[in-house]
Amino acid sequence: MSLKERAGYYYFTLDKSCAEAVLLAANEVYSLGLTEAEIGLFAGFRTGMGCGSTCGGLSGAIGVLSKKYGQREDFKELCARFVDAFQTKLACGSIDCATLAARYKTEAGRCRAAVELTAEALEEFIDGLEGKPAAGGEDCTLRPEDIKRVKGLGFLQHKGTNKFNGRIITRNGRITDEECRVIAEAAKLYGDGHMMFTTRLTVEVSGIDYQDIDAFRAYVGKVGLETGGTGSKVRPVVSCKGTTCQYGLYDTYALSNEIHDRFYKGYRDVSLPHKFKIAVGGCPNNCVKPDLNDLGIVGARVPGYDADQCRGCKICQLEKSCPIHAAKLVDGKLVIDPNLCNSCGRCVGKCPFHCNDEGAYGWKIFVGGRWGKKVAHGKMLNKIFTDKEEVMAVVEKAILLFRDQGKSGERFADTIDRIGFENAQEQLLGDGLLKRKAEILGLNVVGGASC
Repeated sequence: MSLKERAGYYYFTLDKSCAEAVLLAANEVYSLGLTEAEIGLFAGFRTGMGCGSTCGGLSGAIGVLSKKYGQREDFKELCARFVDAFQTKLACGSIDCATLAARYKTEAGRCRAAVELTAEALEEFIDGLEGKPAAGGEDCTLRPEDIKRVKGLGFLQHKGTNKFNGRIITRNGRITDEECRVIAEAAKLYGDGHMMFTTRLTVEVSGIDYQDIDAFRAYVGKVGLETGGTGSKVRPVVSCKGTTCQYGLYDTYALSNEIHDRFYKGYRDVSLPHKFKIAVGGCPNNCVKPDLNDLGIVGARVPGYDADQCRGCKICQLEKSCPIHAAKLVDGKLVIDPNLCNSCGRCVGKCPFHCNDEGAYGWKIFVGGRWGKKVAHGKMLNKIFTDKEEVMAVVEKAILLFRDQGKSGERFADTIDRIGFENAQEQLLGDGLLKRKAEILGLNVVGGASC
């Protein structure tokens, strides 16, 4: 039974007031959880509050909207839109009970037709807010330029509808309890109540109607949250939990936050040939797959092994602790194979005779990785960086290199393959790109990312 049919039943068969009929019907259809006492508060709206004033059915419908959407910041505007929809549906140009009764009231059915039309208008209005297509109409009524505009704000269309997923930027998946609360409220008020984390550790709220996008952005903006993360630009930075992980070699959150501020935010208006993804890993375990990103940073700790201190123990603690068997006893002495060692640092400090107590901390940088229909493993620059500012400089130079020498629609991996890794590495380790920064940022670059 539709909302219209239920409202007619409560009004005509059970002799409820027009306001109560609409509320009772909506309470069933939308599971509002209203009690009989709460619904009874609307009994006085019968016959326009007894004086032919505002239609009781309209009052009941506004009560339904109050229950479902009363916390929305644009609630008053939403009510005004429904009043317009109500007047259009009843085709009377008035909201007064007396005027509507003159048009719809009959001796046999009383104002049943007006109550049913009010319920029908309410159902259509809520369907529109919830993203359900109008019966017999086109699923999507938006222009391509509308869809493109909000995509740049981080809103991706549900195929064939006026609904969108809104992408909220986080700090590498970290949100505060207050931010979590506001996101949940926004999902309930403007979306379909669902939230999901993306592979870039942003939070997407689904089911947001096109007309609610501005209100949604304003609501999450109350706690400083932003939407975005789409287009041919630097994408939100991801990092592993190396800051707290037992294997982490440095503060991954601190570094990724700095990259986020300098290059995701700082370069937000800089168009690139395609999207540019950055991942920050705390150790060679590569949990966030840095080498499958356009640029990946991996924590390193190079063993400071002193062969003169090695006593050639029959059971070598360094050899025992090496997860990839790069450390082995050879002719009574420990040998660490530099071609196998991945600088995980697991062997440092394991020798009881202190032959390997020190290890140099640093970072490896991989460029040209990608994951998707085409897969490419990034190649490591021929250097272990020990200066954080040098790491930051390489990140910026990689972005500038892509903007300067990439072709529209190609990923950074394709650019590096085309110009050659040795050529790219020479530029990334040199100063030329930074010297040309103003010139490169002034280029007209057309992006080719489709999501």
